[in-house]
Amino acid sequence: MNEYFYCYSKKLACFIMAFGIRYVSYSRNKRTNTPYYTFEKSERLDKIISLYKEVIHTV
Repeated sequence: MNEYFYCYSKKLACFIMAFGIRYVSYSRNKRTNTPYYTFEKSERLDKIISLYKEVIHTV
């Protein structure tokens, strides 16, 4: 299993960082040139992503 979460959404990345989780790296996809953030996977990160999915449509 991969130990990293690759986040292509700037909004989600900012939401994650608002909870004090810092990204491991910031890079661009070699084929599409799309920027992405890399975060270490953890139970806390999973909970934050779930929370984001809950509140994204309410705001």
